[in-house]
Amino acid sequence: MYLNAAHDPLPPPAPPVDFVPAALRERRAERIACDLLVRYAWKGLRATVLLKDLTRFGARIEGIAALRKGDGLTLLLPALPATEATVAWAEGGTAGLVFEYPLDHAELAALLRDFACARPALASDPAEGARFAA
Repeated sequence: MYLNAAHDPLPPPAPPVDFVPAALRERRAERIACDLLVRYAWKGLRATVLLKDLTRFGARIEGIAALRKGDGLTLLLPALPATEATVAWAEGGTAGLVFEYPLDHAELAALLRDFACARPALASDPAEGARFAA
C-alpha cells in the first residue's frame, strides 16, 4: 500500500465576515436536519441521494460528486410530486439546492413530522408556528 507522506497545502483563509454579502449570511428559513434517502433524476441518471436538511425553499443533499452550481435536477420527496431544483452551491459530494417552487407549509410540516432528526414543533403548534413562516 502506498502512503503519501506529503502534506496537503492549507486552504486559503476564509474572508472576514465583513466581506461576506449579507444575502449569504442570512437565511430565508430555518434549516431542519434530516437523514432521508430520496430518489433523484439528473442528466438522464436516476439514483438515490441523502437529504441532510430541508426548508420550504431548498435542501442540502449528499451523494452526487459531479454536481456543479447551476445544474438542474429533480428530487422525488416522499408523498409529493417531483420537485425541480437548481444547485446553488456544490462542494465535494455535498450540494445546496434551491427549489423551483417553495414547498407548501403543509407539505413541509408533513415531511418534518415524519423524517426530521429532531422532530421539531410543527406550524400547527401555535407556540412554534412562526418558525415555519416564510
